[in-house]
Amino acid sequence: MQGFPQTEKIIPERAVRGPYVIVDVRSPKEFADGSVPGAINLPLLDDRQRAEVGIAYKKEGSRQARFRAVDAVSGGLPFYLRSIETLSQRGRDLVVMCWRGGERSRNVILLLGLVGVRARQMEGGYKAYRRWVLDALADWQPERPVVTLHGHTGVGKTAVLRALQERAPQLSAPVPDVLDLEGLALHRGSLLGGLNQPGRRGQRDFDSMVWERLDSPAADYWIVEGEGGKIGGTYVPPAVQEMIRNGLPVLLRDEMHRRVDRILREYAPGEWTEKERKNFRSGLEIIGKRISAEEMLQLRTDFEDGRFKAVVEKLLVTYYDPLYERSSVGERKFSLVLDLSGDPDEDGVILAEELRPLIQSWSG
Repeated sequence: MQGFPQTEKIIPERAVRGPYVIVDVRSPKEFADGSVPGAINLPLLDDRQRAEVGIAYKKEGSRQARFRAVDAVSGGLPFYLRSIETLSQRGRDLVVMCWRGGERSRNVILLLGLVGVRARQMEGGYKAYRRWVLDALADWQPERPVVTLHGHTGVGKTAVLRALQERAPQLSAPVPDVLDLEGLALHRGSLLGGLNQPGRRGQRDFDSMVWERLDSPAADYWIVEGEGGKIGGTYVPPAVQEMIRNGLPVLLRDEMHRRVDRILREYAPGEWTEKERKNFRSGLEIIGKRISAEEMLQLRTDFEDGRFKAVVEKLLVTYYDPLYERSSVGERKFSLVLDLSGDPDEDGVILAEELRPLIQSWSG
């Protein structure tokens, strides 16, 4: 804006890819709605203060709104600036961002300059960053081979993926680069996959985390689980859906008793809150439209009586396995079929070994 001192700007792409500490000065609610992975939220105004300044702007104009903002931050300003200054001592330059790269980030940078701390401003703020992520995801195509893991519910696809992720540095080439979509989405992908999770992931943060992984490949080929177009409440970007569809198809198989035990460990139904139990009952009602009334009654009874193992096995036999077999995935011709041992670490190593000649021939 004319009349305001200029700040040194940096575009979102350079800020994210460069050796910077990104300081997001938006309010906590704005930050929770979507943020740059790894950014540190040090809000100039909290949610209440931001709302009050916004009301003042509408009713009294921009000048009075600025005075309200100054009143709100003045008392805690020394501590606030010291908090940011501490970040600058980590050996990396600072990039400050707000919603549109406007007054909040500019004012913080100018105040930092008064105490001798240099910082750049993210040009366009979070709004520009979000646009960059969406455009980049829309244009992305894998430049390396892709392997897509398939298998019945509870077979342990995610466990094998995560074991591979941990063991990748010790594996000989070609090395897999894991894209754990369910981990990024905080959801296991099935109808009841949101239960016993550490939180909920919004679409904006999911997109950002997916792009962060795609933008920084670390190995020789991608390996991903065969997800649909939606994981819980988050949509998988179309380019990633295409990646999954076109990947070298691999089928993982395991015995029913291990599938049941694995699901029980992951979902831990005996530790659910009443809200989670209510969510499960709601999920059962949806499943009940696909199974017989007798099967549904038995599921309800077993659940309320705490017979969780019986519930899981019945769900697999009556709902999830038939659903899988009816899908196009169930009819797919696989390039590799691997019977699992129940030990994800061992299975991950075996899978990498079995994939080696396939990836080499594909790449060659």
